[in-house]
Amino acid sequence: MKRSIAILVTCAVAAGIATPSYAAGEKREERFANTTPGEIIARSRTDAADIAAQVPGAAGVLLEALRWRGRSAKQLGLPTQLWCADFMNFVINKAGAKGTKSRAARSFLDFGKKLDGPRVGAIAIMSRGGPNSGHVGVVRGTDGEGNPIVVSGNHGLTVRQAVYPKAKVLAYVMPPDYVLEEMAAAARASAMAPANAH
Repeated sequence: MKRSIAILVTCAVAAGIATPSYAAGEKREERFANTTPGEIIARSRTDAADIAAQVPGAAGVLLEALRWRGRSAKQLGLPTQLWCADFMNFVINKAGAKGTKSRAARSFLDFGKKLDGPRVGAIAIMSRGGPNSGHVGVVRGTDGEGNPIVVSGNHGLTVRQAVYPKAKVLAYVMPPDYVLEEMAAAARASAMAPANAH
């Protein structure tokens, strides 16, 4: 017991020595004024929406995908087999832009700017089965191990959110600027519509 107390006292003293002193009137917050935090991790749907809103257009992709969770291909009017790319194009169209117009998940590999890692609102393209097979969806966040949390169609026959192994990710892409601009314009027009209707 005495040894434990001695260790705690030693640690406390060491911590006191390592603590920087501040000049009179200096604010501690100013020490970190010029630093920017690493990528923000979304912990809820609201956080994810707020983070996505920082990238114009990305919010439209994520929020549109979230809107259809739990729906089947039939409910969305999409083909009932291998429809993840159909859902991704559906989401982009509903957000006010044009997607790849392809039923292949890997068609999104060349759709926009490739990113070095997951970003909220980005499109994740993953391998599945053979060399031409794949899966595609919208990134909502990451888990504690860096695996993407993706909202996608054709996951258990519905639109669902799930964690996918990062080793399966072929690429993360942000839709091209012109697509993001089209989505932002559609969002602005939609926001103005009720005001103009009165």
